[in-house]
Amino acid sequence: MAEKRIIKERIQATEKTYQITNAMNMVSTSKLRKTEKQLMAFRPISDSIKEIMSSLLSSGQYIQNKAFEENKAIPCYILISSDRGLIGSYNNAVFKYFDDYISTHHKSYSEFKVATIGYKAFSYAKSKKYPLLNQESANNRDDVLFVDFEEVSEGVLLGYLDGTLGKTTIFYTSFVNSLTNKIIETQLLPIEVTIKEDTTKSLFVYEPNRKDVLDTLVKIYVSYTLYRIILEAKTSEHASRMNAMKNASDNAKDIEEKLTLLYNHARQNQITTELTDIINGSNAVK
Repeated sequence: MAEKRIIKERIQATEKTYQITNAMNMVSTSKLRKTEKQLMAFRPISDSIKEIMSSLLSSGQYIQNKAFEENKAIPCYILISSDRGLIGSYNNAVFKYFDDYISTHHKSYSEFKVATIGYKAFSYAKSKKYPLLNQESANNRDDVLFVDFEEVSEGVLLGYLDGTLGKTTIFYTSFVNSLTNKIIETQLLPIEVTIKEDTTKSLFVYEPNRKDVLDTLVKIYVSYTLYRIILEAKTSEHASRMNAMKNASDNAKDIEEKLTLLYNHARQNQITTELTDIINGSNAVK
């Protein structure tokens, strides 16, 4: 009886776990579709900004902006993660990739700065004692907002323009499809644009002047590029959580089925024992 009760309690606990993980799987699926649509809609905007800057720099007029020039200051790395867990190896994979990069390219922590987006990245960088650019965690919520990473965006750009920060690289998990993602490192600063050879024609008219427009576009480019990459990482995060919760649900269902078989076996043994006792008792009376 005690064995049956314990098995039944485990079945009930596993069933509750299945209900939770299955619900989280469905929620993540819904969020994945929404974020993927946002990402697809935003990519052309990011590309258009780069096209306008390319047109400006191809105008035949020299326009100076330090955001396009290399400097020799210490590099800055932006590490992007999730705010929450229950996501499989999503965060650990990008952390391991980043650690390997640091150990390969640097001999000491004084040679670089790290900016983080996402609570998990902030906590990890603090635990590793990396030199942090931001002293508080920049949120990476499901509904991505510019205000969440504005401090990181402005800090990185201002640091590069005043020469305290050098080449800035972003490390994040890029979305490939619902089953696949990959770790990417991409350069944010200095900005790399293609200078067109044909400088006689322009699709744009610039007001008040080309330099002011370019200076404004640089700020927009940095924040918009970060936004697009965060959307990429967020889409990958939802896909990873969806798969992790689906695997957890499948495992919970398998465990429940095995426990049910075990419970039925214990119940059958109890019935057999009771029948044997009844038959033995009846034979004793005769």
